[in-house]
This record gives sequence, C-alpha cells and structure tokens, in this order.
Amino acid sequence: MMLRETKVVALTVFHTFLLAICSANGNQTCRPSSCGDIQKISNPFRLKGDPSGCGDPDYELVCENNRTMVNLEHGKYYVADINYDNYTIRVVDPGVEKGNCFSAPLYSLTREIFRSDKRAYFLNPHEATNTTVLMNCEQPISDGNYIPITPCNRSNVTSSSSQAYVYALVGGGDSLLVNDIKYSCTISRTIITQFLKPGNLSRSDLQEILLQGLDISFLPFRCKRECHMRSRLDQKYCRMVLFWVLVL
Repeated sequence: MMLRETKVVALTVFHTFLLAICSANGNQTCRPSSCGDIQKISNPFRLKGDPSGCGDPDYELVCENNRTMVNLEHGKYYVADINYDNYTIRVVDPGVEKGNCFSAPLYSLTREIFRSDKRAYFLNPHEATNTTVLMNCEQPISDGNYIPITPCNRSNVTSSSSQAYVYALVGGGDSLLVNDIKYSCTISRTIITQFLKPGNLSRSDLQEILLQGLDISFLPFRCKRECHMRSRLDQKYCRMVLFWVLVL
C-alpha cells in the first residue's frame, strides 16, 4: 500500500512539472473551434477542417450531427468534455443511451489499447477504474454479483438464440480474469468503467456509469513529443512520467 501511495505522490509531482512545460508550447495563433456542447476545441486538439497547422493531427476530432467525436483504435466515441487543466478528455460509447432498457456499448474498451507508449491517449492515472464484462448465458444465474440485463437490441449483445440471458459482471479492481466467470457464458463486451464497487449493483447503476463516460489522458504522449525538442532534463522527466502512468 505504501509503495502505491509513493507512486501516486511521485506521479503528481511529475504531472505538475509537465503541465508547466506543455502549457508553454501552446498554439496561440489559432482560434478555438466548436461543435455541439464542446465550445472550446484548441491545441493540442483540432477539428477536422481547421486550418493546417492548427492543433495536432494526432488529436483531430470530427463533428457529426452536431456532436464532437474522437477516433480511438477500434471505434468512434462521443466527446463529453475536454479538461485542459488536467489534460483529460471524457469519452462515451455512442451505443449507450438513456432508457428503460439497457443500450449496450458498441465497442469493447480494454486496457491493452492504452498500454503502448505510441498511443495518443492513456488511462487517466488519477481516475479509479475497473473492468466490466457483458455476457451471454444459456441458463439463468442466481448470483448477486451478476447483474441481469434487459438489452434494448438483443442482437447487439447476444451471439445466438440459445443464449437467452444477458448479464454484466463488474471486476473488483483494475482487471477481471476469465477465471472470475464461474458459469458457462460467452463474453460479448469488455469495458473499462469508472469505479463501481461490486455487489448490490443494478442495471441502472451500470448504465449511469456508462453514460458518464471515461476520462482518458492526453498529457503523456503530448508532452513526450514536445519534450523531445527541449533539453535533456525535460526529456528525462517526460520519460519518467510516462513510466509512472504505465505502471500504476
């Protein structure tokens, strides 16, 4: 426990240091763009169609049906918020909607897509998260840890007509192992969610968390690129903060 607390303190120190470095390199010559609820899209982000040289192409967003979207590795997500103070962007799966039935996410969102140091985004190191899986099961399950789901569109989450029951299982920490699934079920989605304490959860609890979205960080990759053009000392701190983000 003490080791993890030490890592968090160290990351906070490096995070503050790099915020000062990166803010000094901001693009001040381009006007912010806007799309729907996102009224300030500025460096390092750019909106598709912005003048060349404004923002970073790796952080290009698109405006579709008056909603700001971001392309991650395997799908396009709604942008619910951009926080330039702590370098986070909050993304929401476009398949999740409010309603009396459960609208399943369109995509799986796993930790593996954020682990490479070449990614433009990383999991926010200050956000407590866990892993949730959606499963198709052939038989009903009487287990309080399994959340029964009534999907709005059964074909989105059910692989066959024989798998008539849909459940969600929330991991107790940063990961959820296949061995944690005690029954004969087929996993249809694996999703990183903001922290949900397992046990006594309802479908609406899970849906509310999915509607809130997930904060991911654009600080490490951004600063890593910018610091390559600066002194060796700055590069050293950039590599250190990237290391702490990956190991936490």
